[in-house]
Amino acid sequence: MKTLVAFFCLLLASLVSLPAAEPEAPAFPGVEKAMTPEQYEAAGLSKLDATERAKLDEFIRNYVSVSNEKVATSAVDKAVKEKKVSEPEVIQSRIVGPFTGYTGTTVFTLENGQRWAQSQRDSAYYPKIDSPPVVIVKAGFGYRMYIQGASAIRVSKVR
Repeated sequence: MKTLVAFFCLLLASLVSLPAAEPEAPAFPGVEKAMTPEQYEAAGLSKLDATERAKLDEFIRNYVSVSNEKVATSAVDKAVKEKKVSEPEVIQSRIVGPFTGYTGTTVFTLENGQRWAQSQRDSAYYPKIDSPPVVIVKAGFGYRMYIQGASAIRVSKVR
């Protein structure tokens, strides 16, 4: 069992250190390039300085990225419910917000929109980790969540 946990910890560490794959669609070029000069002017965006425009561009990139991930996850969940495909064997995401451990009844909200609840009553406390990466692996009749910087725990999908 310790060997299995060590293997998945190494797997998680290697996945986190890999560079992210390039998206299929070209990256958002920024509002100034995405809009016509007339649209840009009509929206009042010419009043923004370079720093403000960069913040707006970053917000739009993040919003679109999270929205796309939620839509994709929802499509997969729907296909699984309709028995068109089987549940994925491995799920990668991050816990939303800070993680300090689990109490026996903790529900984990992930960036991909999924929620997972502990299915074992263990408690553990860790130094605060901001949005730690997780890997959830189908293991026999359930799932096991491997949290970077913490121990693995059995979980069940809430939604």
